Amino acid sequence: MAGVILLFGRLKDAFGVASIELPEGVGTAAELRAMLAHLNPDLADMLKAKTVRIAVNQEMVADEAGTRISTADEIALLPPLSGG
Repeated sequence: MAGVILLFGRLKDAFGVASIELPEGVGTAAELRAMLAHLNPDLADMLKAKTVRIAVNQEMVADEAGTRISTADEIALLPPLSGG
């Protein structure tokens, strides 16, 4: 079964959906970021921005290269928060 990536805020608006399928062959959070930027050239700048955070199992990822992900994980892409 394929994993799901939850999208929030501007990312949800940009993709036009609340979730997308985890691409095959992705083993780390860093690989996920790079793969999504490659698959979505129009959104590459947004996806490459370090202000977009990745959460795995409801914990913010600090070391994307060292954080392994699998289809069993809950993965979320979070845009920068703004408030007022």
